[in-house]
Amino acid sequence: MAHGVRATTKYFSIVYSKNNKGHAVVVSKKIAQKAVARHRIKRRVRSIIKSLNVTEGCIIFARPGVHKLTYSDMDSEIKELISRVK
Repeated sequence: MAHGVRATTKYFSIVYSKNNKGHAVVVSKKIAQKAVARHRIKRRVRSIIKSLNVTEGCIIFARPGVHKLTYSDMDSEIKELISRVK
C-alpha cells in the first residue's frame, strides 16, 4: 500500500487506500520498549477502528508519546485522522 492518502497527527500517522481492504497497526520498539505496552496500543487502536466501521484499507503508525494517551484521547486522534483522509 505504497500509494494512498497520508495524514499525520501528533501521535499517529495513517496511510489510507480505498483500493485495499484490511487494517494494520504498527508500533515499533522506539515507541514502546516492552511488548506488553506495544500490544496494548495495538489492541486499543484496533478496537477504535472496529467501532468506526472502516471498510477500506489503512495502516496506522504510532508515534512517540502515544503510550501516555488514554483510550478516549486515542479515539479522538484516530477519528480526526480518518476524517482527514476520507
